[in-house]
Amino acid sequence: MQIRNVCMGCALMLLAAGAANADEQGGYLFAHMIPSNYGHLYYSISRDGLAWTPLNNGKSVLPNYLGHPDIAKGGDGQWHSIGVKFGQGVPVPYPIHWHSKDLVTWEMEPLPADIMEVSHLGQRNDGGYFGAPKICYDPDTQQYVITWHASKKGLVENTALWESMRTVYILTKDFKSFSKAKFLFDFSGDASQTATIDTILRKLDGTYYAILKDERWPEHATTGKSIRLAKSKGGVLGPYENPGPSVTPTWREAPSIVKAPNGHWRVYAEDYGARHYETFEAESPQGPWKKVDTPPPAFRHGCVIQIDEATWQGLVNAFGKTAPNP
Repeated sequence: MQIRNVCMGCALMLLAAGAANADEQGGYLFAHMIPSNYGHLYYSISRDGLAWTPLNNGKSVLPNYLGHPDIAKGGDGQWHSIGVKFGQGVPVPYPIHWHSKDLVTWEMEPLPADIMEVSHLGQRNDGGYFGAPKICYDPDTQQYVITWHASKKGLVENTALWESMRTVYILTKDFKSFSKAKFLFDFSGDASQTATIDTILRKLDGTYYAILKDERWPEHATTGKSIRLAKSKGGVLGPYENPGPSVTPTWREAPSIVKAPNGHWRVYAEDYGARHYETFEAESPQGPWKKVDTPPPAFRHGCVIQIDEATWQGLVNAFGKTAPNP
């Protein structure tokens, strides 16, 4: 696939040249999966957040990682992510805390599975990916918020199960002690039964927002299976207002949000039927949102973060050559 008409054989030269021109401020890192290797970690970088160059010859940058990547910078100056461990020889899945000083070298720390216990809420966890854990650091309270989605106990029918999904969270300051899981949202009125998955929490223009997928079926709700934003009335834990209108069409998930070079906000969302990402832009988090006309990269469930020039150059130096967009 061609990426914005950039010859991939020239991509590395463009990356190097970027340090010497107006792009000295760094750019964006997309940490993502690829369709042929779901659950594993790949990197792509971009100066403008639209034209993406895969790193490491298109190979995984962290073969031991498994999960739905979401990366947050903590108060300790390190980057943090929550992965999972399951499969043959692992009787009980458990979460993994990954941390890195430079996004190149990562260290892992297994976490007890019971920190994500949700039975007291009447919910149950995904048996493998623990409901795609995400992470956010709140500088106001100096705590990390780990969010994921869990379904109601006892349900097996597909529609009912997914429409019972609710976002839950735990808090930690040190990844040693954790709060008990609680529901994140308490929507009101017609929104009170909104199913939510893939929730990320971000501070945008001084206000916390939850960027989430409305997991109801479209025939049950016009906003079903789309990405929406909910604004906090307080801090990172809310309370959150009812979600706003759809940012994306239906059948989109795994959202990420960053500020674009032009000062607008961009939401990236996976069209999981087509197995690629799309980009949507608005002047403010309140919208209105419009789709950006750019070739969709063939990435799956991931996140986009802004990086400075030193981090950019560190990634290029570590992972070097590029490959065609997978």
